[in-house]
Amino acid sequence: MKKVFALALALVLALSLAACGAGEKVQIGIPADATNGARALLLLQDQGLITLKEGVGLEATEKDIAENPYNIEIVPMEAANLPASLPDLNLAVINGNYASGAGIADKVLLTEDAESVAAQTYGNVICVKEGNENDPAVQALVAVLMSQDVQDWISANYSGVVMPMGAQDLEIPAISEPVTLTVGASPSPHAEILEYAKPILAEHNVELDIVEFDDYVMPNTGVEDGSLDTNYFQHQPYLDDFNAEQGTHLVSVATVHYEPMGLYPGKSASVDEIKQG
Repeated sequence: MKKVFALALALVLALSLAACGAGEKVQIGIPADATNGARALLLLQDQGLITLKEGVGLEATEKDIAENPYNIEIVPMEAANLPASLPDLNLAVINGNYASGAGIADKVLLTEDAESVAAQTYGNVICVKEGNENDPAVQALVAVLMSQDVQDWISANYSGVVMPMGAQDLEIPAISEPVTLTVGASPSPHAEILEYAKPILAEHNVELDIVEFDDYVMPNTGVEDGSLDTNYFQHQPYLDDFNAEQGTHLVSVATVHYEPMGLYPGKSASVDEIKQG
């Protein structure tokens, strides 16, 4: 009889634990690419959710997690898919451009410190194929994007998930005949910033043809093969890695803004909710 009672008690306890979700892993989504993935892990460490091996810094991967006290499962996925995956995750670390494009920028729980090494390292750049750095239309684009007008517009329009690098007083080259500059960009914020700059450039005989992309490969291959004159979607470490892996010859000509990585709520409403179990 005692054995039957003990078995029944164990069954009730098991069902109770299953019902309340005890023992389930907390799932946090991060970008799958190495550079943004490392930033995401550092942000989670800053919040006390994980501890990374000493000294790994911006080279961190999931294999560098030394302590995981909250039984967190790191779920790498394409950065563009993270906002739509929030209902299936407890939290997600999302690039500023994808958060802005998904209309969730105002839901951010916290971001990288603006003065952090990561935020300052990963400024978003204007990129051209090597040899085209001094093209007058490209230089006009750079001068307008770095102007006080455009830098102030960036600051005012993105709720802190997109931050200007700071205005520069650059001369806009004199272009006597109208030219078209074809620029590859992700929809938000890059294409939006370019749309704001477009009428300013038109006053200087540069017509912007903005081609939107939802991936991180085609904008670079387009600049390499000449179907695009330039692009605006990536940070410098990603560009460096792309050149090394693909054998491309792409260079940056300006760093326009940076996008702090942000932590966004999914099934969990806060970091404290995860810590409290």
